[in-house]
Amino acid sequence: MSQRAQKPLRQPPEPRPPREHPGRTADSLCVCVCVCAMSWLMFMRFCTESRSVLSKRRHFLLSAAKMATDSHWLSAAEREHALMELKATGWVELEERDALYKELHFKTFNQAFGFMSRVALQAEKMNHHPEWFNVYNKVQVTLTTHDCGGLSKKDIRLAKFIDKVALTM
Repeated sequence: MSQRAQKPLRQPPEPRPPREHPGRTADSLCVCVCVCAMSWLMFMRFCTESRSVLSKRRHFLLSAAKMATDSHWLSAAEREHALMELKATGWVELEERDALYKELHFKTFNQAFGFMSRVALQAEKMNHHPEWFNVYNKVQVTLTTHDCGGLSKKDIRLAKFIDKVALTM
């Protein structure tokens, strides 16, 4: 038998010396940098928030405060004065409840629907929605404030807006 020199089997690599700092320091450093960067970006976004956004927030809070005061009952003098003006334009006080009612007639359904669309947009801005009914060219509107259980400044403002829109149709 010939004796051949056998190649030694591949030896495993020599173990590396342990790191000076145990743990995954490179990874933990990367995480720390990412967290710091995100925090800085969030801070900068907060600091540079535009004035228009702040102005919108302030406007919303002031509007909410005004809407809350508009939802209260009218004083006797306010009520008498407002109803006198509105009755002259065709509004009627309902006997069965504390509400205003008006029936409007238009030439076509399109005019009636256009009127309702314009009023709906304003009502949404005011956060005060009328009770209404539409058949072809006729629109019946009832206004009351459910929060206070009767007529309020909101009803008077919306009634005046409705009259203004109806005149333009």
